[in-house]
Amino acid sequence: MSKKLIVALVAVALGATATSAQTTTKPQGDTKPAEQAPAPRAPEPPALPVNIRIEVSITDQTGNGTPARKVVSMIAGDRQNTNIRSSASVPVKSPGSTMINYRNVTINVDARPTIVQKEPNKVLITLGLEYLPRSAGGQEEMEAGMASLSERLGLILESGKPMMISQAADPTSDRKITVEVTATILK
Repeated sequence: MSKKLIVALVAVALGATATSAQTTTKPQGDTKPAEQAPAPRAPEPPALPVNIRIEVSITDQTGNGTPARKVVSMIAGDRQNTNIRSSASVPVKSPGSTMINYRNVTINVDARPTIVQKEPNKVLITLGLEYLPRSAGGQEEMEAGMASLSERLGLILESGKPMMISQAADPTSDRKITVEVTATILK
């Protein structure tokens, strides 16, 4: 009879274990609220059927000398990317040598204008500029630290009104490079 009692007790114990394994409880230390998915971003408004003229003016001056002025103009639709690449190779003499090498001079401009919906006379521009000019005196000889300028900016401009966006000093001379941008909404 004791064998039957032991078998019955084991069966009851196994049944109770199986039942408790199926019941799930929340762990005691877990009091974090359920994580919420981030709210979806509002879609970007559609582009307006309008073009924008972008004018980038680069003034390059050494000391009290006559400033050299370079102007890059482009037209882009609202919320459209545009870019201009301009380059040339110029002969460069090594000091004390008759050997001539060539180096590139460049003006590269990337822009993406966006008309500000709440203020339709303003334009948000994402602008990239790379400028590697000729040497300061126009003499193309190898000189230490040839000047260059590289910028990436986000700007809000009033339509038709020029704005000086940067003025950079050449780290090796008294040369300064000034950049002015005008964005005009064409109607």
